[in-house]
Amino acid sequence: MNRTVTAAGLLFAVLSLAACSSLNPFSKPKERQYNGPLSAAETAAEAAKPKRVREAEALKRFSTNGDLTKPVLEVGLKADYAKSDLNADGVLDTAETRALNEQLRSERNMSPVFDWNADGRIDYTEFATQWRTLFDRADRNRDGIVDADEIEGSGRDRTPRPLPEPTFSGKDGRPPGSP
Repeated sequence: MNRTVTAAGLLFAVLSLAACSSLNPFSKPKERQYNGPLSAAETAAEAAKPKRVREAEALKRFSTNGDLTKPVLEVGLKADYAKSDLNADGVLDTAETRALNEQLRSERNMSPVFDWNADGRIDYTEFATQWRTLFDRADRNRDGIVDADEIEGSGRDRTPRPLPEPTFSGKDGRPPGSP
């Protein structure tokens, strides 16, 4: 009886170890083997894959001369919003939002609009929020103008921003509550 239990335990341990070895999260992924040059169909499939685009390039649609300012962005946003508001009631209802999101899905590197306050309609503020945020992120030098270099990414300042000096309200420049 002891031999049977020992043999069963040993068999269970070996099988468990074998099963776990195939699920090792630290193992290296299998590398793709080179099978010669790609065929014409494979080359076409690779070319059809979407290329990664900088998100700031979406701002080009509002720019007329390569530079974009906040007032020009707002004019373009209001025109886009009015074009999407088919019944001209000042808000985008569910059907209008669905149509707009279908159009945005077909465009490259575009995010859908979202009803942030869940009231069943999208007002102009909700519509413009993502574009304003994108503008602020793209304006690297904070001059209020997104120029071509900032859209392309070559004007990006890669130095970290300086931290503010700490201010303490305690005596002798120490934090409050310190001895």
